[in-house]
Amino acid sequence: MKGSFFKYLLFFGITWAVLACVKKTSYPTVPEIEYQAFYPYAGDSADIQIKFTDGDGDIGGAESDSTRNFWVTYYYRDSVTNNYTAYYIAQDNDTLRTGYVIKAPSDAYKGKPISGEVNVRLQQLRHSKKIKNIKYVIYLFDAAGNKSNVVTTPEITIP
Repeated sequence: MKGSFFKYLLFFGITWAVLACVKKTSYPTVPEIEYQAFYPYAGDSADIQIKFTDGDGDIGGAESDSTRNFWVTYYYRDSVTNNYTAYYIAQDNDTLRTGYVIKAPSDAYKGKPISGEVNVRLQQLRHSKKIKNIKYVIYLFDAAGNKSNVVTTPEITIP
């Protein structure tokens, strides 16, 4: 009887030691994003892919929510100055900043650290087919209103 007690004690001791060494994944509650890829399609649309992490899993909105939570600002290389310029819309007196809706993956992630990738379809990736070099500035908001870091893509050349 004593022998089996010590076997169980040894088993639980080893199990506890192994579990104590396993670290839980943790991320800040403010979302962090990283540019991953750009996939242009025939015509003038493309997918932009980002990697994200969020400590409390509240990335995206509910299925019925239409609040824009992913923002993209479009920049093009000016052929005269050779500098990148945000596309300016005179009637709005502002640069073109397009919002998209990212849906939440599932309620199972609420309150838990989450990471993954998001693809967003850009419907119009440039204001003129003459523009060949572009960049995007991207950020997102989580459900709590926390703004992610701001990411600028590398230069993207479109044929």
